[in-house]
Order: sequence, then C-alpha cells, then structure tokens
Amino acid sequence: MTPLLVGNGIASEACGTFVVRESSMVDNPAKTLLAVEKARARNSIIAVDDVGGQLASFCILPLIEPDIIVLAPELSASVPDPYVARATHVLAVQAERTGAVIVASGVDSEAHRVRALELGATFGIGRLYPPMSSPKSLSESTSRAVLASRTWSTPDADSTSPFAIASAGRVATRSRKNLLVEMSTHIEWQASVAGPETLVLGTFQHDRHFRGSTKARWQAMAEHSAYTGVCGVGMADTSDTHIHRAPLAPADCMTEEWNVVVLGVHFCCVLSAREMNSGDLGPDREFDYVISHDRCTVVRCAKAILHRFDGPAGVCEPN
Repeated sequence: MTPLLVGNGIASEACGTFVVRESSMVDNPAKTLLAVEKARARNSIIAVDDVGGQLASFCILPLIEPDIIVLAPELSASVPDPYVARATHVLAVQAERTGAVIVASGVDSEAHRVRALELGATFGIGRLYPPMSSPKSLSESTSRAVLASRTWSTPDADSTSPFAIASAGRVATRSRKNLLVEMSTHIEWQASVAGPETLVLGTFQHDRHFRGSTKARWQAMAEHSAYTGVCGVGMADTSDTHIHRAPLAPADCMTEEWNVVVLGVHFCCVLSAREMNSGDLGPDREFDYVISHDRCTVVRCAKAILHRFDGPAGVCEPN
C-alpha cells in the first residue's frame, strides 16, 4: 500500500480535485450530480469521501463514476462481517468497471493496513502514513501516480427524456397498460431483492397514478433500497416512508412517460414507455415501450430523472 499525498499529490494544479461527501450523496443525490457535472466540466478530479459509512452511498457511485473513492475509516478497523463483505463486493465492481482508485482512511496500524489491502485499497491515509506536503518527500521507489487515466465513461445524456434515451437505436413495442403494469411489478420485485445499495426511480405521470396498491408496493420496496424516488404532476416535494417525491411541471415531457429505473450492483434495468394519447383512461391505454439492461443506458435514464428532484427540467425536446 502506498501513502496518499495531500495537495498536489492527488491532482495537478491545473485541474484540482472536487471532493463529494458521503452525506451529500445520500441526502441530495440530485444536487450532488449537478455539482459533479460542473466540476467535471472544469476537468477536476472527482473524489468521494467517507464511503461505506452508509450502504446508501454505494448506490450513487455508478452515477458519479468517481476517480478516487476514499473509504470510511471504520471499514479498515472492522472485523469481517456481512456488511463489510457486501461493501467489498460493491467496491470491487466499481473498481473493475471504471478503474477507480480505492483509498483507505484510518490506516493507523499494520493490522489496519492488512485489512485495507483485503478491501481492495491501494493507497492509504492514517497515522501509519503521515501526511507529506510534497511528492518530493517520497523516494521514487515508493511513489507512483494515483490515476493512470480517467475513470468515467458514461456519455452525457443528449436528452432530458428517459424514453428518448432508452429508445435511441431501438425499436419500441406498442402495448396496452395491463401488460406494462405486470412488467413494472416484476421489475419492482427484482429491485426489492437486488440489495440495500440499490437505487430505484419511478415516474407516474400524475400523482393520481401513485396510489392504492402501487403506492403500497413502492413503500414496501423502498424499505429494502438505498434510495427510492418518484415523481409526477401534483406530487408534493417531500420525503416520507423512505420515498423521495418530486413534482413534475405540466409541460414536462415526462408527464407522457411511464418509467421504472433500477440500478443495483448486479442488476440494472429501465422500462420506459410513452403514452400514445389514445384518450382512453382505462386498462386499454396504449404505450410505446422499450426495456434495457444496458448499464450505460440505465445510468443515463437515472440521471435524467434525478435532475427533476432539483427543480423542474423544463419542456423536453420532441423525439
């Protein structure tokens, strides 16, 4: 394990480092994503700090695709248990997919160093590695670059419509509402068993569609997910029973869409449908729909929906 330098040891003076706190990822992922996008536009290196204190923070990592992941100190000090094992799986997946650098904090002893290595960390911070003001303090034999290349690869969404994102390059299928209800229910079930670090998002056009059995299913699912968000016209901008809600502007293109997005460590899926304006309000309402398990597509759809949780996105472009 190599000590992690402070200041210019992490990033060059030209680009700098933007640090995301775990609490901000969990409390307001929409604002976190917006801040990360602005920082990345400035060519900043993205680091997330104190990861692992809450399992919920893991669900945002695929959306941010950070360059550096700094672990919570308790992970290096913990005895192996199911929580630590799950965290190790999540970190391994993220590092494999993106090449993110894992940094252990709280490395205060040789035992902590060994545990950090077991977690997949390659750099360390702690009393065992006192901070150094300059890379020149290290000999060439014990120092190496933290980042070999960028770790983010998901392209920016060229649309604010999840349906436009998911249907690009695909042929949509036309279906009536009753099949989509069953398909959505199946995806919801998969989300409920995908793990506590799973992100689940749903758009329901109008608040009146998020009631009764649908609301009950989502409340039950939210108890087993890291973050569950729903939006629609008339929804209050509140969080309750583990569900975060956001209103949609009546002119928002998502008022014509039905979206279910699940982003987990080992399972991801988006079901996106657009109503065909048949005028029928019953089970014979018709939609064009697409379904995708492509992680890049799912991530882009999740970002498009989450942006509504930080204020209205406006009117979508036609597709």
